Amino acid sequence: MEFFETESVELKEKLNDSFAKEVVAFLNTDGGIIYIGVKDDGTIVGISSIDKVLRSISNVLVDLISPSCKEFVHLSSFVHEDKNIVKVEVKKGDKLYYLTSNGLSKTGCFVRIGTTSRCLDNEEIMERYIATLEIQEPKLIMQESHRDDLTFEKFKGYLSSKGIHINETNFYKNFHLLVNGKFNKMAELLADENNTSIKIAIFKGKDKSHFYKRNEYGFTCLLVALEKVLNYCDAINDTYVDLSVSPRKEKKLFSYEAFKEAWINACVHNKWIEGTPPMVSIFDDRIEIISQGGIPKKLTKKAFLEGESKPVNPELMDIFLKCNIVESSGHGVPLVVREYGKKAYKFSQDSITVTIPFDKNGFDLEEKEETKTMLKNYGYNEIIKALIELIREDPRISKVEMAKIIGKSKATIERVLKSTDIIRHVGPKKGGHWEIHL
Repeated sequence: MEFFETESVELKEKLNDSFAKEVVAFLNTDGGIIYIGVKDDGTIVGISSIDKVLRSISNVLVDLISPSCKEFVHLSSFVHEDKNIVKVEVKKGDKLYYLTSNGLSKTGCFVRIGTTSRCLDNEEIMERYIATLEIQEPKLIMQESHRDDLTFEKFKGYLSSKGIHINETNFYKNFHLLVNGKFNKMAELLADENNTSIKIAIFKGKDKSHFYKRNEYGFTCLLVALEKVLNYCDAINDTYVDLSVSPRKEKKLFSYEAFKEAWINACVHNKWIEGTPPMVSIFDDRIEIISQGGIPKKLTKKAFLEGESKPVNPELMDIFLKCNIVESSGHGVPLVVREYGKKAYKFSQDSITVTIPFDKNGFDLEEKEETKTMLKNYGYNEIIKALIELIREDPRISKVEMAKIIGKSKATIERVLKSTDIIRHVGPKKGGHWEIHL
């Protein structure tokens, strides 16, 4: 074994007054190792009393360095070339560390630069100190679940559908589902059954004074619930004729891609451990997506809107990326801003609201009236209304399921569907989906 100094290795012939400074520098940078009993040039001289040196180091850590750093420093010793060497392993700390006698000053705060320790200037000290005062974002993977009966068949099925290999032996570890040997809060989110309620609230009008109904998609694997919300909102995204341009052309009520990115971001950035899931509200003129938790700490509003990403739940984001639910971290916000401008985002200390407005400019209202008349002439008005509602709930619903829910025969359902072009089936008979064209 050869010894030489690097950015992460410091050699000391003996324990001296500069030792505390070197520990502080490693704590404030990226950690490192200090070998005692080795000269700067790598020559091994050893130390005569292991116990005495270890006791002295322990006293230095307690008496000379602030705040307490013992949890980040590990002491050990070994024999090399018949000589005793002490190894001091220092991890990167979570605070700003300094020499107790000199305090938060140029002579008290150090960082590791190359093979030397450099003192911080006053501005650097203030920036680092303020940063350490911010409360750390609580993490899903670090919060224990109160349940030990969780199962993950739906999650595994979703992963398989995306072509992701499942290693049963390391499944919990690979997807960060355990903490201290127990299920964590992220495991709850991805379990077959949980207490997380994902809702779509629908209102008549432009405010919440006239509540119409609530669709419930939660209490199951988050990935499954997320897809159900996307499917429902895709189904209500009706196609209209735009008369404001010539020739006429069809257009959608809103940008589904913008909604999708906003909804996925709401799920991955939501502060789930606070117990409130993201929510979708639908009004006559817009969709609102609300997620709990404001802009991530250390991220400005400008940087957020430009797509700089600091996921509140990085491990959950990692799963979304693996499953191709998102293309890249930071992609969604710029897409929404491009479609609807920065005004689409409203920030508060505890939440972020994204508003996706409905685009009814140039819609052929006369054509919609003709459609209503056509429905009446068919004589199947109520059945078609019921079918439209079912399809908006589940675009992949089968004719058999339609008949069972509505209370009509399958033959009747087929006759009604053939009689109108408002409801169209897209794709193969098995695996396709329904679309509504009003």
